[in-house]
Amino acid sequence: MSIVFIALIGLSLLVALLSGRGGAHQKPEDFFVASGRFGSVLFFFLAVGETYSIATILGVPAGVLAHGTGFLAWFLGYILLAFPVGYFFYPCIWRAGRRTGAVTLPDVFRRHFDSRPLELVVALNAIVFLVPLGVMQFVGLDTVLAALAWPVPPLLLTGLAGALALGYVVISGIRAPAFVAVLKDLLMMLATLMTGLAAIAVLGVPAGHLLPAMPHPAPLGPPPSPASWRTDLFAMSTIALQCVGFCLVPQTFATVFTARSVSTLRRAQVVMPLYMAMFPLLVAIAYAARRLAPAPGSVGAGSANDVFVGVARALLPGWAFGLVMAGAALSALVVLSGICLALGPLVARNLVPGLDGDRQRRLAKLVMALYLLLSIAGAARFHGLMVMINNVFYFGVTQALPGLVAIMALRRVRPSAIIAGLLLGDATAIALHAAAVPIGGVNPGLVGLAANAALLCLATMLWPGQERVPTEAAQAALPRHRRTVSAATRSREPNADAIS
Repeated sequence: MSIVFIALIGLSLLVALLSGRGGAHQKPEDFFVASGRFGSVLFFFLAVGETYSIATILGVPAGVLAHGTGFLAWFLGYILLAFPVGYFFYPCIWRAGRRTGAVTLPDVFRRHFDSRPLELVVALNAIVFLVPLGVMQFVGLDTVLAALAWPVPPLLLTGLAGALALGYVVISGIRAPAFVAVLKDLLMMLATLMTGLAAIAVLGVPAGHLLPAMPHPAPLGPPPSPASWRTDLFAMSTIALQCVGFCLVPQTFATVFTARSVSTLRRAQVVMPLYMAMFPLLVAIAYAARRLAPAPGSVGAGSANDVFVGVARALLPGWAFGLVMAGAALSALVVLSGICLALGPLVARNLVPGLDGDRQRRLAKLVMALYLLLSIAGAARFHGLMVMINNVFYFGVTQALPGLVAIMALRRVRPSAIIAGLLLGDATAIALHAAAVPIGGVNPGLVGLAANAALLCLATMLWPGQERVPTEAAQAALPRHRRTVSAATRSREPNADAIS
């Protein structure tokens, strides 16, 4: 088991080393977003690597075991709807980024509106709501590493995992996580397939033949209760909020800006739903955990996060369990690298402007290292607090949507109106959530987003600003042959990735 796990993690490091040019000699644009040279295949694996993390592998079986299959209506709903949203929305983001030469979302806002205060507000909003994601990845990593039962202090193992995630980035910027994501996705799908098929085999065996067997089977999840209209409205409003927020998380912008062309983005989005084939297997794992969990100390008897790991350990041979654990660990490490690559330039480019390329990279790497250290400490000491903060993650990241729509489609919007709307949206959503204000079952984040958009529209009508050409209007004004010449030229560049 341990040999297989170590060999696969070592292979990921070798893949990172072979991924491309050294990070020390890259321009910031190449280090952070590969200068927009990724073709369809590499972009697809990087996007999937950011989409399906260790939270998916561990969280879906745990959620089904705790709340029943109704849990999947929300989880599958927002992920599935995010793909068509991204199909139409990502090209708009990509064109705005190309037009402004952006590496981060605040770059787009600053260069379109020529507003330093707007850049700062958008950057700080992204950073604040990005912080808990690293903690949640390390919580999952702790579960995986503990299952290996090595005689090593857990904090040391977590620290080594953080160093590996940082190492991927330092080696060659975003190229290393992108290539490692290919290995990660293969292992993740193989791990889910092996564990899921083993779980299905267990479900076909009478309970009395299982060792140990459950003497008094309990219902899967809490007892069913009639769904009220408020519950349904909350689920639907949450899906609506999160399918949009899914496309607005800071690391998503970095991923979108790596794409070579609009067609690269759209081809990846068309294929992305195929990965959802793993969810029936994760549900089977939850049901198998119920049958294998009769007593304290056995599968599923501990933390809810242990469901996937417990079933894999109980049903798979040692070498296969090592492979499953390596796939789960890489799922967290690739996402951590992506978060670092989103957070680093937010500080080094947007909070601290005017740095040259070398100083940008050095400061970004320092920020990444500090972020990983703080995330490790948060996973060890403030798990409960971070879970609560993670629940409001989408409240904040979606507040950039009205401003992005203004960049794409509106002509006379003031930067101050975008700032006011964003701050109002954050404050409204968090206040409603913290005070548990009854709002008819609607997700507080959606109420905040509506307040944000309403203020922006009202301010634009009553107090229009300087006229600016929206990015989509500028794109439509170009002759048809000029809309594709950039992508065609880039595909012939000698430095373009071979994977396309």
